[in-house]
Amino acid sequence: MINSDNQYRNLSLEALFRNSLDAIVSIDADYLIVDINESFTDLFGYNLEEVKGKHVDEVMNMSKPGSADKQITARVLTGESVESEGTRFHKDGSPVKVLIKGIPVIINGKMAGGFGIYSNISLRKKADEEIQTERRRLENVIEGAGVGTWEWDTQTGKTVYNENWAGILGYTLKELNPDNLTVFESLVHPDDLEESNAIAERHLAGDIPFYECELRMKHKEGHWIWILDRGRVLTRSADGKPLSMFGTHTDITERKMAEEQMRYISLHDTLTGIYNRTFIEAEMKRLDTTRQLPLSIIMADLNGLKLINDTYGHPVGDRALQIAAEIIKNTCREDDIYGRWGGDEFVIILPQTSAADANQLCDRIIKSCQAIFIEDVPVSMALGIACKESADEVLYKVLQMAENDMYKQKLTESRSTKSAVLKALLKTLEAKSYETEAHTRGMQKMALSIGKKVNLPEAELSRLDLLITLHDIGKINIAEEILIKDGPLTEEEWETIKKHPEIGYRIARATEEFAHVAEDILAHHEKWDGTGYPLGSKGSAIPLLARITAIADAYEVMTNGRPYKAALSAKEINAEFARCSGTHFDPTLVEIFLAINEV
Repeated sequence: MINSDNQYRNLSLEALFRNSLDAIVSIDADYLIVDINESFTDLFGYNLEEVKGKHVDEVMNMSKPGSADKQITARVLTGESVESEGTRFHKDGSPVKVLIKGIPVIINGKMAGGFGIYSNISLRKKADEEIQTERRRLENVIEGAGVGTWEWDTQTGKTVYNENWAGILGYTLKELNPDNLTVFESLVHPDDLEESNAIAERHLAGDIPFYECELRMKHKEGHWIWILDRGRVLTRSADGKPLSMFGTHTDITERKMAEEQMRYISLHDTLTGIYNRTFIEAEMKRLDTTRQLPLSIIMADLNGLKLINDTYGHPVGDRALQIAAEIIKNTCREDDIYGRWGGDEFVIILPQTSAADANQLCDRIIKSCQAIFIEDVPVSMALGIACKESADEVLYKVLQMAENDMYKQKLTESRSTKSAVLKALLKTLEAKSYETEAHTRGMQKMALSIGKKVNLPEAELSRLDLLITLHDIGKINIAEEILIKDGPLTEEEWETIKKHPEIGYRIARATEEFAHVAEDILAHHEKWDGTGYPLGSKGSAIPLLARITAIADAYEVMTNGRPYKAALSAKEINAEFARCSGTHFDPTLVEIFLAINEV
């Protein structure tokens, strides 16, 4: 039975000393080891007999005299309690990471020695080092990927950002000097900040597993960039209260621009830049309400597009469509909706607009077209109008009515439109070549004389007259320097010239009024012996009107000459035709010509 408090205290301390999981060494005032516990032996490999009476610093294999480690022991023996992390050494020389606590022992006011308590923290330090290594690795990955990071202490508001976070915005961290959310919030677009805060609050409350928001932030240069802001709570208190949150910023500006571009492309016509059929159809559904009545629709069609394409090529036709779209855009009101319906057709939707008001808009479009030309061809559009005035009417049927009205107008104006186009083409051709009006009249006179001699009916004589007018229309696409070249043509230039019958054929086929002379245009440079172009047809396989045109064309050139070829006398012309009879020209027609052109 223990009768003394001192005895109890001493026994308790002895039990703590012997059974402690921490290594403990007891030293006297001269730094000499008095005792060690079993945990000390386990940690450092020494038993009491090996170390008792030895200087503690020598046993622990510490560094040079005066080192920080030795100073710890000295501080304890001056009466100071010390706590520090450091390295001590096992009996075999291997280092041991320890948390050191030095406790002085003072008895009756005198220094009696002290205790050294060593907690093995090697595993913890190793784990910490591994965590730090992994953290550095992740930081390097994040830095290399150009991702900005932020870490927010929800209790203090302190926020730590990496250099990339500032770099994405064109700054350095030093320039922004951010330490809380204020800088972030000042850079976010006002329209996006409220949504961002709402999503963050839901995540902090545990309603959603993570925070994610796309938002705009102001770049140093003044423009807005798109940021994907992601984050999640790192730590929570025991009662679930969020303590810290970690997140990343990724610049998604290019992706957002690509998405916007794709959206734009999906709703706009790529050639004209105005809305496409998909958008117009969606708008028709949206606007098909009683509130929008009366709702008028205009269907517009660009006149002569096929003729322009076949004459000047599709790039010029595309430009004509762009001009038509620009006219519609500039004429329509702010609330009007317009787009390319397809091909050469456009649709204009006019909410809360009567048919009379729609008709006024059509008048403005027609007026705007009057002064506009492309390659000397007047731009014109056929326009049809229909109006939905009651909720019972089906809007798509109203659209069909507008289309039918447009086609009626197109049929009415077709002849005059194509006549204007033809005149423009012939004017252009005359300006860039020798195909003058005088040349045409000279050919027509001779051709009609031959035609009458072979007893062509009036209809065929009219067709021959049109053929002479259009025979070289295919030269419209050939460069002027080739058409009026003074000297001989190169092989490449000659090949270009030889394409004009085919081009003329396509132009004539593009119009109902001229289609019936297309085959003759194609064949007017064929020769009787099959050496002509472009098909190499021979003999009677060559259309009769084309054979007559070939003689009339050659006659006119020989009569009037060209800068590179002198004019011939009537006698010389007849001799030339006689020489080429049966090779270049139909011999029967040559005989008729010679009779007409008798010297």
